[in-house]
Amino acid sequence: MSVATSTPQGAYQLIRGQTDPEAVIIAIGGGKGGIGKSFVSSSLAIFLANMGHETYLIDMDLGGANLHTTLGEGLPRVGINEFLTDSSLKLTDVAVNTQFPNLKLVAGSTEILETADINDFQRSRLMSSLYKLKTKYIILDLAAGSNNSTLDFFLAATHKVAVFTPEPSSIENAYRFLKAAFHRKIRRFENQLELGDIINELMTNRSKYNLRSPADLLRAILSREPEKGARLQMLMNELNFEIILNQVRSIKDADLGPSIQGVCTKYFGLPFSYLGHIDHDNAVWQALRKRKHLLIEYPHSRVYAQTMAIARRLMAAQMKKAVVL
Repeated sequence: MSVATSTPQGAYQLIRGQTDPEAVIIAIGGGKGGIGKSFVSSSLAIFLANMGHETYLIDMDLGGANLHTTLGEGLPRVGINEFLTDSSLKLTDVAVNTQFPNLKLVAGSTEILETADINDFQRSRLMSSLYKLKTKYIILDLAAGSNNSTLDFFLAATHKVAVFTPEPSSIENAYRFLKAAFHRKIRRFENQLELGDIINELMTNRSKYNLRSPADLLRAILSREPEKGARLQMLMNELNFEIILNQVRSIKDADLGPSIQGVCTKYFGLPFSYLGHIDHDNAVWQALRKRKHLLIEYPHSRVYAQTMAIARRLMAAQMKKAVVL
């Protein structure tokens, strides 16, 4: 439920951490463009829809949307830009049917926006609308980079999936993206737990306290404030970031996946899950040229099987969580 206040923004403001979305929200993020987020997002959406689940695929790249092309669809007449600029519209008003049963698309901006970020009112309204959307799955194809909007939608998702590729620049940028998400989440809890002064002191004197990683920061807070630090650690553990390694070309590349998971777990001091890898395949762009998705054009490819396995792992993780609850 959202909180209604006397301000327009407050009418849509979500109480973070005190409500659950109607749908399972899967956010696909990463540190840079060109790593295949749109392909991963569209592939997972197609699989979930083919399994009989009503699924919404939402293009959140406000600066350069192309998710409709990845699906093999034309640019719809309405999309996320119309929703953001017309407060009378609902998400269902700007969602269009696709060639895939059970899959609806909310396309990216039909115009080139001056910025890929959005204002606080738009962010709060869109967040609330996503949480209230009655469907089974929502896939968010996030923009590259780590602006506040991208981080907020990533952190608000049920599944926070970071896409890496084996290239060193991609790995470095993905680490930066996850680090930005980590610190944005920390800042949300500092007032709630009355840790603001301690966190500011530690961050200002990182060299003095030998803070070289997010895990070091958590340990330092725990040492200074054991009770509040333990509560913060528990809240941060709930993030449970997930990793997909895309565009794998060799066995050596594939071995990077579990290694990245291990390094992330140690560096952040938080649980990470490795969902699997997807091979590099020239058939991806060949299918794109034909305006067909690879999963339709080449259903017997290794990429098809790998992506299906990742979709099933996501579903299994959600079913396990539901049983625990």
